[in-house]
Amino acid sequence: MQINPNNKQELKKGVDYFNKLCEGKTPFELKGISQSRNAKQNRALHLYFRFISNSLNELGMEFKYHGLKINHVTTRYTENIVKEFIWRPIQIALFDIESTTKINTKQINQIIDVITKYFGERGINIQFPSIETLIDNDNR
Repeated sequence: MQINPNNKQELKKGVDYFNKLCEGKTPFELKGISQSRNAKQNRALHLYFRFISNSLNELGMEFKYHGLKINHVTTRYTENIVKEFIWRPIQIALFDIESTTKINTKQINQIIDVITKYFGERGINIQFPSIETLIDNDNR
């Protein structure tokens, strides 16, 4: 049961439910506060993938895919290519978690640090989306 503590009706329902659980003899488990990302953070993450792909494309870089039987295929970077071939391998290496929906904000920050360092060492400045970076990008 998920309860919004800012909603008095939901909170009362939750307290009543908890009290009933405590009165019973059936074991139950309380789970901690989830730190998984919300919809706004999810949009920011995908915007970050777009920032990376746009930056790499502006530099004239191409993604080389070696998974076909022919030698390799090159293409422009896309949000999905960044997610699947840059972000996800780092996520799996650091946390052994495949799905981006299963990581929390602390883990996201650690992955961003790795990516920022990697590109920064190559002279490519990519920042996570914020109001400031969005304004800067609009002024280019």
